[in-house]
Amino acid sequence: MTRPVDVFFSDPWVPVEWIKAHGFAPRGAWFASGDHPGPLPEGACAFVHAMAALAESPARPALILTTSCDQMRRAADDSLSQGASRVFLFNLPATWQSDAVRRLYHAEVERLGRFFERLGGCRPTPDQLWAVMRDYDERRARLRAVVRQASARQAAEALARFHDLAMTPAPVSSAPPLEEGIPLAIVGGPLLPSQWSMLDDIASAGGRVVLLATEPAERSLLPPLAGPDEHHDPLSTLTNHYFTHCVDVFRRPNSPLYDWLGARLRERGARGIVLWAYVGCDLWRAEAASLREAFQLPVLTLDAHDVRSGAARDANRLAAFIESLR
Repeated sequence: MTRPVDVFFSDPWVPVEWIKAHGFAPRGAWFASGDHPGPLPEGACAFVHAMAALAESPARPALILTTSCDQMRRAADDSLSQGASRVFLFNLPATWQSDAVRRLYHAEVERLGRFFERLGGCRPTPDQLWAVMRDYDERRARLRAVVRQASARQAAEALARFHDLAMTPAPVSSAPPLEEGIPLAIVGGPLLPSQWSMLDDIASAGGRVVLLATEPAERSLLPPLAGPDEHHDPLSTLTNHYFTHCVDVFRRPNSPLYDWLGARLRERGARGIVLWAYVGCDLWRAEAASLREAFQLPVLTLDAHDVRSGAARDANRLAAFIESLR
């Protein structure tokens, strides 16, 4: 059997079930490239440049970029202006408090379906879409069970495998020593495999990550479908589920992000927050003071200068931050 064509997506709020149901293999673009070409312009986002490099690679993969940040939108516009027929710019509404915006999101998913059909995909029947939705719902349930037992590194690896070809890991054989280390939350933008050394730096300095709320991590893991009713339109159920449970900094107001974080920070006893923000990402960097005020916790902002592993300076700052919490 021929392997399905890969479709890379750069944002967890693009419904992967819709990609899969059209006959493609959803691939998280976070794991597609570990580098970007040449030096970065001042103030440019390394992750956005990695996505632009993916769009311009010789393989020319199908790639879904979103409007969730200005730099990503401009990168997509640039690719489309150069005739990149396999790049799709998905309009993610920033506002969320009206039915009109919900309908706009649904219409955008419909438009994405027409893009898949132009690429050779087939629009799924309702039964086919329900089957894919149930499969992903079960996979997420198994993944949540693994993440609850796993160390930060194990959780990051498990979440990566899920977002890359929907692989679900085996149960963790033994739970980490939860009583050890200063409990920390990591909040922010994309944390790539090449940057996971930060998790090791935290453990080495005597910290323990109790909440990994970067992208694509726990914050991107949708809750269970609320009893899918197969007499209803599956696409409406799918789009409502994604739209309702989008937890991200770009939303206005972004109170759902703070509600989601607050419940988990309290439940897991976090004593500090590491804010992971790419250079040039005004959205996340602007939240540092708000996070500190909302949760009355110390906040350390770390800049992601590159898509490669962090510098020794970051490891030293993490060590000093953890020491201050003792």
